[in-house]
Amino acid sequence: MAETQPPEQSATTRGSRSIALPSGKTAIIRKGKGRDLMRAQRAVAGNPDPTAVVFALIAELAQINGTPIVYEDVVEMDLGDVLMLQAEVTGANFPEPAPDSPAPAV
Repeated sequence: MAETQPPEQSATTRGSRSIALPSGKTAIIRKGKGRDLMRAQRAVAGNPDPTAVVFALIAELAQINGTPIVYEDVVEMDLGDVLMLQAEVTGANFPEPAPDSPAPAV
């Protein structure tokens, strides 16, 4: 019988980053590829809002508490979580290690 890795191990492989969100949830964001951007652009085709592609890209690259998310989930998230995810996804996609600072107080 083949052994399978728990989701926590397979999701945090090389090329991904785990961050604590202000809401207390944990996001795992994987390093993006061109195909992720293409999928995000297709997902919001016809939407005139320029931030829609960024939200769709967050949904392509992130998992929250080990669960994949969709565009509608991002739209309904707390603003602090969205801003942190947006910074991670658009910030040159992992130029340096994430800071080990606590979540901001509300």
